[in-house]
Amino acid sequence: MCQQVDAEAPLEACGLLAGRGNRVEAIYPIANALKSPVRFRMDPYEQLQAFEDIEKSGLELVAIYHSHPGGPETPSPTDIAEWRYDVSCLILFPSGHQWQARAFWLEAGHAAELELYISEM
Repeated sequence: MCQQVDAEAPLEACGLLAGRGNRVEAIYPIANALKSPVRFRMDPYEQLQAFEDIEKSGLELVAIYHSHPGGPETPSPTDIAEWRYDVSCLILFPSGHQWQARAFWLEAGHAAELELYISEM
C-alpha cells in the first residue's frame, strides 16, 4: 500500500484489503477514477475484478483503504457521507518521509477509530 500511495501522490490512491476475520491476507490496489488529490472513486472495472478474485480465493473484504496525501489523518466529511460498506476504512497519510495508517468504522454519519495492528505479510 505504501508503495502505491507514494507512487500516486499527490493524488489519492485507493484499494481493497481482503482476508479472513480481521486479518488482511491480500492487497488489491485499484485506480482512482477521479484522479483527484482530495477525493477517490475506485475504477469500477478494477473493483469488480478484485471482488471476483477475492471471492474465488475464498477470502472476504476486510477493509477499503485510501490515502490523504495532504491530510487529514481522519475520514473527511465526504468519506463519511459516501461510505457504503460494512468494513473498516483505512486512511494512509504522510508523516515525515513515511506513510502512516489509521483505521475507522464509518456508520450513520460518524467515524470511530479502531485499533490497528500492523505486521509484515
